[in-house]
Amino acid sequence: MNGKPAVLLLSGLLFACAPVPPPQPAATPAPAPAPAPAPAPAPVDHFVSIQGARCAELLALQPDDRQEASMFYVGYSARRYGTRAINVGLIQSIIRVALDYCTAEPNRTVASAFAEAYTEMRW
Repeated sequence: MNGKPAVLLLSGLLFACAPVPPPQPAATPAPAPAPAPAPAPAPVDHFVSIQGARCAELLALQPDDRQEASMFYVGYSARRYGTRAINVGLIQSIIRVALDYCTAEPNRTVASAFAEAYTEMRW
């Protein structure tokens, strides 16, 4: 009866003494893409006169900034005329006409260019 436990013990010791296979080399990770540069922070306390801004200033903006400013002036014009609804399909036309006015007269105020474009295109 002592033979069975001895065989089991001996086989267990043989497995414990078996050489351990070398570890598989880890796959080298792909280099991480370089992070995009952080956008420049918006200027703090940079005030712009809504009614005094000139078309030349608007035209000098980057296209995205010009589009955002134009959307503001469309809303500003709508509010000045007491409009409670706007035909969204006409917004780009209003912006295009106002920017044409600004291109023709860079010293004109942005508010007046958008007011004229708004009254011309709103219906």
